[in-house]
Amino acid sequence: MNSMNRTARHIANPTWNVSDVNGQYSYRNPHADLYLYLSQWSDMESYLNVGYSNPGQYHLHVSSHLRLINRLADGLLELHAHSPHAADHRLLDIAAGRGGAALHAHQRYSLEVVGVDFTPYNAYRATSNATKKNVWPQVQFGLGNAHRLPLADNSFALAWSIESPAHFADKPTFLQEAGRVLKPGGVFTFADLLVIDHVATASAKNRKIYQEFLCVWDVPYLETLASYQRAIAEAGFDLRRSEIVTQYNLNILNRDCVIFLWLSSFAWLYRLYKRYLKWRTGANLDNVYQHVLASHHALRLGMIDYGLFWAVRM
Repeated sequence: MNSMNRTARHIANPTWNVSDVNGQYSYRNPHADLYLYLSQWSDMESYLNVGYSNPGQYHLHVSSHLRLINRLADGLLELHAHSPHAADHRLLDIAAGRGGAALHAHQRYSLEVVGVDFTPYNAYRATSNATKKNVWPQVQFGLGNAHRLPLADNSFALAWSIESPAHFADKPTFLQEAGRVLKPGGVFTFADLLVIDHVATASAKNRKIYQEFLCVWDVPYLETLASYQRAIAEAGFDLRRSEIVTQYNLNILNRDCVIFLWLSSFAWLYRLYKRYLKWRTGANLDNVYQHVLASHHALRLGMIDYGLFWAVRM
């Protein structure tokens, strides 16, 4: 296919490897320095989503992480109340990260949670967090690949995946697996980054900016809203609701990128903060700068959206 005729969904990260994702979330990859940087304000050892904030609210802070989790959970449980499995309170957390969302689901919504994650560090950290909160085994974690979940067919009434699908090499296969482990009538919700076709493919420059965005986030490719809607249906789900919430997270994130880049333009301040950041968190500010710059280039053009989806297994 001629590159000029490709949809954004078919523009891939040319260097992506699953080890990049493991490296990012195990602090063995320069891109992980962003999480060390953000740990000054938020609990990055528990929460990894970009959050949900109204203008003027804290963002990239625990409160914004929890707003996003609550929005997904409230929609999930509203559908669950009318499902044939309303008395079943077991939730599967696919690519559970460091367990913050699962722990919150138990503490706020009284759900029992099984979380799986492909990265050993995440599974270890999530287990440690659950143990410290004294909620094991009501909340438990293990290793698992979203493309081949180590779980039986029709074994859960509820499932979610929060922002992790962006890192999956095959999103339709992930959706098929979510459908396989859910009971008929079970409810599924997920949040993910989306690409906007006409912006990402508008020019060679835009395609390059989009690929750089994929590289700094260690993402193989992104789905569009339309391609996700098709894949959800093909996986045997009835999509009940979807939302684009970019104005509540990515747009606010880009505002923060602009402020960061402006402050970084003062060489003396950059050098001073670089030394401080290394001492405070261990992060290399140069790596953070490259991450923020590539993100800003894509976000200011409006080529990345953020979507929430709620569906019922047919």
